Amino acid sequence: MEYYNTGKLGDKAGIKNKENLSNLMVIFGIIMVILIIISGFFILVSPSLSYWPKNARTIFALIIFAYGFYRSMNIFYKFKNKEDNQ
Repeated sequence: MEYYNTGKLGDKAGIKNKENLSNLMVIFGIIMVILIIISGFFILVSPSLSYWPKNARTIFALIIFAYGFYRSMNIFYKFKNKEDNQ
């Protein structure tokens, strides 16, 4: 007989799975923030994008950095609220 997670109250396996999924999403979010910041640096300093005007590269890189900052703050607040609720 196989076990299926029903998600009912008091189901400790279901609670543990939700915690694991939540931790996995935090790790995935951190990895995405790192990739966003790296792509911003790449746009800013890469010689392979030298055909773009310098002003356009700078503005686009700043937008990418701002989005990375927004994502990092979003992850931080979600993680902080998760700890406060426990």
